[in-house]
Amino acid sequence: MKMFEAWILVCLAGQANQCFAAQDTYGPYETHKQCYERTIEMGADVVTKIPGHMPVDWRCVDLRGEAT
Repeated sequence: MKMFEAWILVCLAGQANQCFAAQDTYGPYETHKQCYERTIEMGADVVTKIPGHMPVDWRCVDLRGEAT
């Protein structure tokens, strides 16, 4: 069975070289859709809880090693 782990890339607004990857601590998820929905939640948390930072990318990683 596939399992997916959620990640987002977070950058300081206006500073593309000031970024970090944030890994979800709730998963993994059984479906890609569940993982994707979690990345949306994570992005919303960044906007409200880390001033000046924005989510700029997301990824659901198949725990067998394939990014989707």
